[in-house]
Amino acid sequence: MATMNFFRTAKYIAPALLLGLFIFSCKKAVDDKSQGRATSPSTDPRIVATVNGDPITLAEFQERFVRAGFKSEHDVGRAVKEEFLNRLIERTMMLREAQRKRIKISQAEINDRIAAFRNEHGQDVKTDLDVLGIDFEKWKSDIWEDLMIQHLLDREVFTRISVTYPEVRRYYLANPQEFERPEQVRVRQIVVATADEAEHVLELLHSGADFAAAAGKMSTAPEADNGGDLGYFAMGEMPAEFNVVFSLPKGGTSGIVKSPYGYHIFKLVDKRMAGKISLEDAYKEIAEKLRREKEDNRYKQWQKELRSRTKFEVNYKVLE
Repeated sequence: MATMNFFRTAKYIAPALLLGLFIFSCKKAVDDKSQGRATSPSTDPRIVATVNGDPITLAEFQERFVRAGFKSEHDVGRAVKEEFLNRLIERTMMLREAQRKRIKISQAEINDRIAAFRNEHGQDVKTDLDVLGIDFEKWKSDIWEDLMIQHLLDREVFTRISVTYPEVRRYYLANPQEFERPEQVRVRQIVVATADEAEHVLELLHSGADFAAAAGKMSTAPEADNGGDLGYFAMGEMPAEFNVVFSLPKGGTSGIVKSPYGYHIFKLVDKRMAGKISLEDAYKEIAEKLRREKEDNRYKQWQKELRSRTKFEVNYKVLE
């Protein structure tokens, strides 16, 4: 599901803002009156919207704007602020539905989510949030909201989806062109900054050094931690400088190859001949594709149903 790439997110953006505001398409959900019951906006300049009578105040909008990673609402155009408000209304609508469904979140779940953030970003989360101007307690409240919405979507959308073997098989037979595989190679690489470094690495390899171990120690490329493994790719999927690997024998090592990224040395780990991918090999990918499509369709239908029984007011003029 597409994210709204024009939003700049902070390091500690609350996951709910990703879930409730960003993971769904950038349509203006509240603008479609056929999918909800929008009424004329309130004239109160302190209120930007109401959802079933519950107000979203301008102050709350501004606070959440900051927690989403914006330094100031004045840094962006009105269209971005309107889209953010639309997502905030959608989020509020889902949160009220979760409460109506009597979904409960335990303190342990909240603590686990906070612990996961600490493990990923460092222990001093509160200090970093303070630097960003984000209140720690309100950030924790966002996490509670995230979990409420997540549980709601799991119950109402995702757990109701299943993909059967006959569905996967029908897709496989109906789309044969998708499963024609070109010749592919699996390659490891070592990338260094200078020609002298590359010469040194090549000497070590010719002396019997293990390629994966050398990549882990000396390569500057992101996959160095994985022994330089680039996985499988076909001709044309990598920069032209990589084409040299298609002429290597299995287990063979290239010479030094210069590119805009540095100096490369490649090793051909494996080669797959062109052919058709079997249903067995393609099954997982097809099932995941069909599941995503079903989830997207189910989510859209569920959102339409939810909006149809929601009354909301929106006052975009307050955002000017």
